[in-house]
Amino acid sequence: MYTFLLLLIFTGSFFWYCSSEKVKITQGPSLLLNLAKDKNRSRILAIVLLGLAWILTIYLQGILSGTLAFGAYTMGFFSLVVLLWPYRYFQWKQLTAVLLIALLFEFFYFLKHAGQ
Repeated sequence: MYTFLLLLIFTGSFFWYCSSEKVKITQGPSLLLNLAKDKNRSRILAIVLLGLAWILTIYLQGILSGTLAFGAYTMGFFSLVVLLWPYRYFQWKQLTAVLLIALLFEFFYFLKHAGQ
């Protein structure tokens, strides 16, 4: 659940970054290039994804601690995107591998602790 939550926050913050007028994205998948051209659609999609992530965080952790945790997660991911994207440190295959490994670990952790 937390892996999916962090994926939503990362994707939302990346789409918000793409909606900036100063950012010029020239390389990447065609879906990303189309979103980078349409700034309004990118910003709306970012707001929807971040809103879903906020609701999911509140559901998992409660109202106050969920809101504070969402703020911390969002600040962390915005910082990562702004700092690392211009250097081309994000490779989509590597991010997918990290996501799958995190999902695997999370699945086995909750499977092990579900019976307790």
